[in-house]
Amino acid sequence: MTRTLLTVVLLIVLFGIGVPWVKRYDFLDPVMLAAYFCLPLVLVAPVAANAFAGSAESTSATVTAALRVAFFGWGVGMAIIAAGLITVNAVSWHGHVLAPGVSFLASCAFFSASAALASVVAAGLLAHLSSARVARTVLRLVFLAILIALVLLVRGASPELSAAFWSHTTSAELASIALYAGLVLVATGFVALAVFARLRRIE
Repeated sequence: MTRTLLTVVLLIVLFGIGVPWVKRYDFLDPVMLAAYFCLPLVLVAPVAANAFAGSAESTSATVTAALRVAFFGWGVGMAIIAAGLITVNAVSWHGHVLAPGVSFLASCAFFSASAALASVVAAGLLAHLSSARVARTVLRLVFLAILIALVLLVRGASPELSAAFWSHTTSAELASIALYAGLVLVATGFVALAVFARLRRIE
């Protein structure tokens, strides 16, 4: 418990205070904030892999554990973002609060929660079918592949493709994408959770 608390505090200090302190206004860029809202995916994967590797549980216990892990990761992610917004305003105060629009924050927070649940179920399934180590390795490789793909898209894409990509990175566009992606993820996440719970059910 102490180690987990120290890890959470360290994450908040580094990403919720340190990065916004250096970036200042750039922290409020929609693309950077969208990336921050994806943090729970990375946070919950190793926790879920460890939690669901091993013996079977009752359906209710599996569902409760999955929701608890997803909520934990999502909560830490939201605390980091809140700390970041507070930090930016504290070091760059001009008489009014600097923050993205409510629709952008709400849509991205919804996406973040649904993505955290989907990540928990994916990690749990991999850990249940193989081991916690395999689950962590596979998910890290997936996250790394996504990161590399984004870097290549931004830096190595043609001018036309790059222009098309950046045209969808406004607050309004990202909010719309996050909302629809969140709806898909929350639906598939709960369906997958039901299947996962049945796989781990104690007869």
